[in-house]
Amino acid sequence: MARFAYVGCWTSAGRGARGRGIAVYEIDNAGGWLLIQTLDPVQANPSWLTLNKQQSLLHAVHGDGNLLATYRRHPVSGRLTLLGTQSTGPQNTHPALDPEKRNNPAHVSYDPSERYLLVANHEAGNVAVFPIGDEGRPMPASSWIPIPGHLSDRYPSLSRPHEIVFDHQGRHFALPIQGRRAGDGIDMLRIYAFNDGQCTLTDDIQPAAGSWPRHVDFHPGGRFLYLLSELGNTIEVFDYDGTSGTLALRQSLGSVPSEYAGRSDASEIEVHPNGRFLYAANRGHDSIGIFRIDDASGTLAAVGWVDCGGKTPRATAFSPDGLFFYSANEDSDTLTEFSVNTTSGILASTGRVINTPSPSCIVFAG
Repeated sequence: MARFAYVGCWTSAGRGARGRGIAVYEIDNAGGWLLIQTLDPVQANPSWLTLNKQQSLLHAVHGDGNLLATYRRHPVSGRLTLLGTQSTGPQNTHPALDPEKRNNPAHVSYDPSERYLLVANHEAGNVAVFPIGDEGRPMPASSWIPIPGHLSDRYPSLSRPHEIVFDHQGRHFALPIQGRRAGDGIDMLRIYAFNDGQCTLTDDIQPAAGSWPRHVDFHPGGRFLYLLSELGNTIEVFDYDGTSGTLALRQSLGSVPSEYAGRSDASEIEVHPNGRFLYAANRGHDSIGIFRIDDASGTLAAVGWVDCGGKTPRATAFSPDGLFFYSANEDSDTLTEFSVNTTSGILASTGRVINTPSPSCIVFAG
């Protein structure tokens, strides 16, 4: 079976971007990447992509925009055909918000039943829930879950959800939330129960103010959750109760070396499928941090940091077999490939660099 990679790219001048849309690559048996299609986006900045389990559909949300696009994926050629779009909802009316950013959806995720798609509307301060209709197309959103900020007498405040990640039982999802100043938001990590399109809050953790919780990942064993905060450059380890959907903080440590004094904004966090190592990307330090996971406690110990092979690693991804790791380096217009030593956790550059303007997300199929 052929293998394919789908890369979302920033496109707008406001983002200083150089990308053209969604880039589709075929990966040959020797690991080489061949560009076979570039889709002009239905809206600027197709910044996050998600495939269904059958890999027959790909969904894209558009940074600074307000659209969810759905594409049919050809099972042999890997090429994409647009099926349609849906609005992710109205913009929040808070006067401090940038009117050019509309909703700014940051992430899209299926629920485990694949009867719903959920979108984190970062600028609008809510999570939109889309029922899935005929041919797998999302129907108009059935509900929006507001993420409030501090109480205000003048305007409805909001906090900014950044990612939606379901636990391995599929009964709850984690929602890292950024408390940016505009909108008077609160930094939070929330857990919601999800049942037939309905969301119920089960836990609400508030990390340090100004840390900007960005991304999370669950341990494959289901007992631990890892939170990466963008401005705090911290990784927090939580014990996770999948029955009650509750968290207990166990450890906090830096995503960059303690001796580093420069500016860095953490971006992406990934637990290896074998559950033994965690990887955190750092923009500014331009590195991938490698951490060993203690099997009993879930706590982390730093193995080391490797250069991302470019500038501003915005997103990362493992190959489907877990043997390779990719860094999407937004400001150097490259994807860099590393081999993964599954015993030591060490990443080693393979020397393969894929030139892709302003990459923001990578997903694999096949």
